[in-house]
Amino acid sequence: MSSLHLIQKVKQGDRTILHKHTWLQYLFLTAEKNINLEQVESIAGMKSNPVLSYVEKTLQILNSNTEINLQEKTIIEEVLMWCEVAKCGSKSRRREWKEKGYNLGIHNIGSAQIYAEEKMKFPNNHRNEEDEELIFLLIYTHGLIGQVIRGEVRFKQLEPLAEFLKFGNAGNSLDMHKLLLVLNQCIIEAVSPVIWRDIQEEVTSIIKRILESNLSEEYSLEVRLKKLRKTSIQNGEKFEELYAKLFQNKSLEIKFDKFFKKTDLWYVEAALHDFSLVEFIKINSLIIQKANLLTLKQISYEPFMKDIYYDYKGNKAINLYKKRIIEAYLKEMDLNDVLHGKQVSNEHVELQLIPMDSLGEVVGIKFQYSKAGEKLIEFCQEAEKSPLYERSIILLYDFFGFRKDSFDRLQNEKTYLSDMNNAEKHKKAIADYAVGHTMIDIGAGGGVMLDILSEQHPTAKVIGIDISTNVIEELEKRKVRENKNWNVKRADALELKNDFHLNSVDTIIFSSILHEMYSYIPFEGKKFNPDVIKHALRSAFNILKPGGRIIIRDGIMSEPTDQIRQVNFTQSKGIDFFKRYVNDFKGRNITYKQLNDNSFSMRINDAMEFLYTYTWGEEAYPHEVQEQFGYFTPTEYKQVIHEVMGENGSIIIFEHYLQEGYEEHLSPLVKIMDDKGNVVSLPDSTCFIVIEKYL
Repeated sequence: MSSLHLIQKVKQGDRTILHKHTWLQYLFLTAEKNINLEQVESIAGMKSNPVLSYVEKTLQILNSNTEINLQEKTIIEEVLMWCEVAKCGSKSRRREWKEKGYNLGIHNIGSAQIYAEEKMKFPNNHRNEEDEELIFLLIYTHGLIGQVIRGEVRFKQLEPLAEFLKFGNAGNSLDMHKLLLVLNQCIIEAVSPVIWRDIQEEVTSIIKRILESNLSEEYSLEVRLKKLRKTSIQNGEKFEELYAKLFQNKSLEIKFDKFFKKTDLWYVEAALHDFSLVEFIKINSLIIQKANLLTLKQISYEPFMKDIYYDYKGNKAINLYKKRIIEAYLKEMDLNDVLHGKQVSNEHVELQLIPMDSLGEVVGIKFQYSKAGEKLIEFCQEAEKSPLYERSIILLYDFFGFRKDSFDRLQNEKTYLSDMNNAEKHKKAIADYAVGHTMIDIGAGGGVMLDILSEQHPTAKVIGIDISTNVIEELEKRKVRENKNWNVKRADALELKNDFHLNSVDTIIFSSILHEMYSYIPFEGKKFNPDVIKHALRSAFNILKPGGRIIIRDGIMSEPTDQIRQVNFTQSKGIDFFKRYVNDFKGRNITYKQLNDNSFSMRINDAMEFLYTYTWGEEAYPHEVQEQFGYFTPTEYKQVIHEVMGENGSIIIFEHYLQEGYEEHLSPLVKIMDDKGNVVSLPDSTCFIVIEKYL
């Protein structure tokens, strides 16, 4: 095909072609990267001209097709050459198109307008108006079948093509069913062969409706919303349940039904699939409130999509700083208030409508942040690369006054949950000691302990609790997605009686969570307060059934506590790491004596606390300096447990040991010696405790 040949020549450096073929000039000479970010893994790693690459791929798929004749292939080729031009063009050319009123925000419409302008440059006797009108309408409606299937676009948008095929002459000599099927294959398969395979039957069905001019019946509100939430549902959203609850409010249902019957929504799933259905409805309620519904026909979420994603450590990720701010703003909203016209204000963020045409028919949407907020978000993103990260997050919380879950780790949360899940072997040992029918995992994290408890105790009622709202949301999605039989609940481990009856639970598990409570919770106004451990254990003991068990796996300190350890570094960067750690560690003051350029001596528990962080490395440093893993010696732990239980229970297992992996990780980096210079093993790191309440 000539178009593919031309693209290859330009890519090889022949720029003279661009003067003769304006479609290629527009695709090639552009600084724009207008592409759906759903299929992009890294924004920075995108090709310099992703639209041209996409068009080339569509043409290659067409070129390999042997089922259509030359006339049909020529028409499809012309459509594919022009159908993406509105996404590209030089800055001056795009400015010119905008001045002419071309709809660059809705790319299929804008591309059709540009194609029509180009055809006007030719004399009438060199033009085939019937073919041009068909090509114009195929560009105008290109991609819409896929968008209808996604729920973004109404069937109504396909009516111009259906009307032309019904009354025009251009399609008489063509197999339009085959032509439309191949055109859509090129458009969709170039994005993803898997998507094409999955929706080919639906595409065929819609083509049949176009050819029969049977487009009057639109999807119901529920069906269209369900299509728009497909990714969210695949990720575990309970759509039917949430929809039924939301639209008990019939005035809301009527308002949204009317809104969706006259409106198309572009890039909405790409922009909003990480937001809950309630948040999705609230965002669209704000649009209903702010937009001129008399003229509005199309909404583009493309500006929001581009703004909400960024590259985190080389991969595309949702910007959780912005997402949390938006979530907090939406949480303040009452849907009824918004639908009745009440303005919802927030000094740091608001929904912004961006006019994209002169008639008020098309608007783009994004969220606008205050200047101070934008700067702080930028600072947080930059701080991800350094130990300033944790401090910057605290500033973000304080500045915006939003969700302050102590364990909400924002971008590092997935890594954190993965690390928690990696302790699977130790969690299986915990499950061996679980008893009874009702079991609670405190600080459920990624849910591995819930899985293990459910597998080893299939008849038990297993409940995971966490203080972090977003952790619970992710667990709820996973439960639906993977059909798990455990349950989750947002609850405070310090006040379990608020969510569970006294003497009602058989097993309560604290797996690597008590040291986080100790480190992060300002109990009675002070972090690193031993009383928070006592309070948590008392909270659990109160709801524990007689005969039930509390199981603890967490950090331990060594005794006697006045033992001295020498730490000898094998690498100079270890010394810098240590000095930084001493300055940044929040748990307690660490004193040490420098022995030489490579060695320090300090108390055994200070040495071990440092080595925990040194083992995790630079990646985890911002979090680890906030945490103290060992908080009691064995003697102190037993005293605290007896203080909590009194005469109502006993410790049936109390073990402490060095968790495997520490010595293997640390041996190339440090040598540990006693105060006489003898090489010694690392002290115990971890305790395993089982407490039983008396009958």
